[in-house]
Amino acid sequence: MATLTQNFHWPRFLRLAIVQKADVTLAALLPRRCMVVSVGLFLAGLGIPLLMTMGLLPLNLLFGFIGFALTATGGVLALTLCGEI
Repeated sequence: MATLTQNFHWPRFLRLAIVQKADVTLAALLPRRCMVVSVGLFLAGLGIPLLMTMGLLPLNLLFGFIGFALTATGGVLALTLCGEI
């Protein structure tokens, strides 16, 4: 016994409205690429001294300076890109 089925097709304007709303929502939720880089630098700069205190990296002045430089650069970039400076 065969059944008669029909595919439901959404109206074109409704499909466009749904896609546009999804695009706006997704764009609002994703962070900007420049902020990801600056906050990543900041967290990497804080992670180096943390790894040094846990004993996973050797204690030396070069790693300390690199951690300080990454933290300072990431912090200044984040403040600049957020509009605080």
